[in-house]
Amino acid sequence: MMNKTTIPCLLVLLMLSAGCVKLGSEPLDKQFYRLMPERSAETTHVKRDLILKVRRLSISEIYNTRELVYQLDNGRVESDFYNMFFVSPRSMLTTELRSWLKEADIFASIIEPGSMIIPGLTLEGVVNSLYGDYATSEPVAVVAMQFFLVDENTPDNTIVFSKDYTQRVPLTEPTPEKLVQGMTTGVQLIFEELEKDLAQTPLQ
Repeated sequence: MMNKTTIPCLLVLLMLSAGCVKLGSEPLDKQFYRLMPERSAETTHVKRDLILKVRRLSISEIYNTRELVYQLDNGRVESDFYNMFFVSPRSMLTTELRSWLKEADIFASIIEPGSMIIPGLTLEGVVNSLYGDYATSEPVAVVAMQFFLVDENTPDNTIVFSKDYTQRVPLTEPTPEKLVQGMTTGVQLIFEELEKDLAQTPLQ
């Protein structure tokens, strides 16, 4: 049978044990990133009196994760639990694309799905690649996208423009920070090309 002094001693030991376990465990040190392409070019094209709806981008299943993805040798693929996008890349890139096209001022208005406004054109896109390629001695950030411009005024929703874009941006170091910088550069270069192509595409 325990006496009055035994119980407090046991409580102290339990508290110390719990404290040791807590102090001995390392906190998770996650880093969160955002891709932020910057549009710096001056607008030189003629603005079109058309309304463009930009659908939410689709993304290849392998890259549909907030964790950074690495392509290694022998076909190995890894994701980084400690280095992640702040939001899903699909949502992030869709937001950045809409903002970019609004700044580009190619069309009269840029709207989102669900708007009551009837668009003349719809832009659809797919993110086919978004990863760091570390399979060779010279790592690169790989970004690949595909876009379709659909004429909503035609009975069969005619595709008036489509193109694949790929960028492989060399990394100075194989670190998550440099990878995100490389991805940002890749996205920016693709958006620049897309802007020029949309401005030059013959439209009614």
